[in-house]
Amino acid sequence: MTDYRMIRIIDVQNKIVTFLTGAAQMTVEWPDMPPRIGDVYKAVFHPAFAPQEKIADGGADVAWDQSDSLRWRHPLPNGQTRMDILTARHKIKRAVRDYFDAEGFLEIDMPLLVRGTTPDAEVPSFTVDDRYLATSCEYQIKRMEIGGFDKVYTLTQNFRAKDHGTYRNPEFTMLEWARVGATLADIETDAENFIRAAWQALAGDKPLVYQGLTVDITGAWQRQTARAALSLHSGMQVPDFSADTLAAVAEALGVQIAEARLGDAGFLFSVVFEEIQPKLGLDRPVFITEWPPHMTASADADGSGKFTARSELFIAGIELSDGFPSLTDAERQHQSFAEQQAYREKRGYETVALDEKFLNALSEGFPKGAGMALGFDRLVMLFTNQTALKPTLAFDWDEL
Repeated sequence: MTDYRMIRIIDVQNKIVTFLTGAAQMTVEWPDMPPRIGDVYKAVFHPAFAPQEKIADGGADVAWDQSDSLRWRHPLPNGQTRMDILTARHKIKRAVRDYFDAEGFLEIDMPLLVRGTTPDAEVPSFTVDDRYLATSCEYQIKRMEIGGFDKVYTLTQNFRAKDHGTYRNPEFTMLEWARVGATLADIETDAENFIRAAWQALAGDKPLVYQGLTVDITGAWQRQTARAALSLHSGMQVPDFSADTLAAVAEALGVQIAEARLGDAGFLFSVVFEEIQPKLGLDRPVFITEWPPHMTASADADGSGKFTARSELFIAGIELSDGFPSLTDAERQHQSFAEQQAYREKRGYETVALDEKFLNALSEGFPKGAGMALGFDRLVMLFTNQTALKPTLAFDWDEL
């Protein structure tokens, strides 16, 4: 069978023709009547280049430097194209799936429309009629764990409203996984192992370099509490997450806070942690642990009862993942959801419909375990040395 490739003509100078094939650009002498800019041909390249059949006429009035068909081929500042990055994305995704397959996980296709959503105050949902677009597959994974699935993962689209920016897209790809009977340390080890495996599949033995920073992902990864991270970068003692403590941290960091917000500990924590985030995981990855109790509705308190047992992974200043041991107590989960709803009201947000089937399933006996969610687009952004999510996506939010 003849190995044809598609080429698109981008420049014609007499019989010297420049075309694109995949992400590559080539210049050849055309063997007969030169084509027009924009035309698409089938061509063979072995034993020598030869155009075979024109399969599309290029639009006569198209501004090719702004054209949609060349969107994925325009060189980015570091010389890559989005076609290059999407090819890398495929390799990373395949390596991640290979890891979970080898570990005996079952990949599940989860529903994207759900009846109840997260009440976490900082996670806005899209509403579709009487349902929501899924912000996460967490509750569905936990129902499956209750149903006897002990190793489950999903790699699928999730949605969060009003969430468009450098590191965010309202529609994004999330990797979520959970192990029944596992600890949070086990889940952190999963993250270490598949990230290393994905980088090796993409780059071999090359070191991970992101925006001039060489990050050692092969050695031991760091663990640090959120209080220790704030203390290190502010120079302040951080014994707790009270409003007074966090206001002092904000002042030390030079962050201006409106007087009316000085008593809002949740707001203050978000502001000061966002300030130090670009400084986390610059030489090696770091898991930040022991978070404020209000940070998520489904994580349990740690042994002290003062902090949330939760771990977030940062590499080169980028937040990649968020995990915690399963909260298995149905009554405490109901209470946590109620607290989040109350917090939403306090902040002036609408309350949401809860996932009642998940809450009911908890009463059937939820086995101990742990799980984590990782922003897959951000992992691709890190591995391909991009400073924004947009180049890692086939279609960004503003390209639709």
